Amino acid sequence: MSFDEAQLRADLRAIASKHPTWGWRKARWHLLATERGKDTVLNSKRIRRLWREEGLVCKPRRRKKRRTGPGAGEQKRLTATYPMHVLSFDFQSDVTFCGRHIRFLNVIDEYTRTALAIIPRRSFKAADVVAVLEDIIAETGIQPAFVRCDNGPEFTAGALVDWCNAVGASTAFIDPGSPRQNGFIESFNAQFRREQLSGEIMDTMVEAKYLADEWKDIYNHERPHGSLDGLTPSRFWDEWVRENQLAIA
Repeated sequence: MSFDEAQLRADLRAIASKHPTWGWRKARWHLLATERGKDTVLNSKRIRRLWREEGLVCKPRRRKKRRTGPGAGEQKRLTATYPMHVLSFDFQSDVTFCGRHIRFLNVIDEYTRTALAIIPRRSFKAADVVAVLEDIIAETGIQPAFVRCDNGPEFTAGALVDWCNAVGASTAFIDPGSPRQNGFIESFNAQFRREQLSGEIMDTMVEAKYLADEWKDIYNHERPHGSLDGLTPSRFWDEWVRENQLAIA
């Protein structure tokens, strides 16, 4: 075994240990983004073979289902075409070790898949949601064109509607009982559950915030995204900005 292959096997084991829910494709994309990846042959067949030989998880690809039920294809979905065009947000529930309820407000940018906020609290009011959105605008320096969410009381309250009117954002409420219409945030919630919440015990709100911030950083800066051609959300956003600098100016 050559040094190059021994090092590559060690790298794959390290990735699998740090990110146990990743498959070989994400591991390959992650390596391609590193300095070592520029000097090593990292074709798909080689990575898949080594991944399996090392006894690491190699998940079969699930077949996609075509929707044929009522309402399928009846409405054209609003599609984001640039960063901060469409923000999606939703709540996700969990409990601390003592059994007390906790809620996470998750906000993502649909175009770049960037996690803009993962905020844990015992409860939220509409004003709290508005405050989180204001923080996002202050951090990015960009106002969203649309916000996509369900018709929950926190999202339809007057404070949120007034805020949307004030910043010039339009709402894209989904139909009641139709989470598939907000698929990006639903997928994000599922990944957050599988990769972080399911494997961690939270005793306090301080720990919940630490775990949320930790995974947000990994998701944005380390975790390759299949729909972004293997790029991380932060790198995809940066490359979009570089390619569109003249248009932005």
